Amino acid sequence: DVYKRQHKPRVDFYKLDTENRTRVNRFCCQLAEKVVKMGNAVFVKTRDAAETRFMDELMWTFSDSSFLAHAIQGDAEDSSAPVIIGHHAASADAYLLINLSDDLPENALQYERIAEIIDAEPQTLHRGRVRYSAYKQDAYPLHYHEITT
Repeated sequence: DVYKRQHKPRVDFYKLDTENRTRVNRFCCQLAEKVVKMGNAVFVKTRDAAETRFMDELMWTFSDSSFLAHAIQGDAEDSSAPVIIGHHAASADAYLLINLSDDLPENALQYERIAEIIDAEPQTLHRGRVRYSAYKQDAYPLHYHEITT
């Protein structure tokens, strides 16, 4: 498999200066769109089925000028879509994992890049710091970005 590398993926933490979860979801769409335009596939790992459905709707409407071709994990068309959305850590054939969940991805090594998007809500921020520390302890290459919304 082309994405199973011998090295650890680069992990980018994007911290948004808001407590608005919808802003996190919109930033996820923008990031996914950018990566797809570069010719790479994306897996968006959500917290639960409700957030998966929300992201499905948002990817159709977040941009006035385009929509982001995507599928929900397990749907018939998910093998050909450039973006797959799901809340199970199944193996996805993707370049980038965007982690919207509160947990470390179990299958992190199969991706080339991982994006962790966190907001300023205290619990989310705390869980993001826990994941950051775990990645650091496991010697992942870490990058941190403050995003003003």
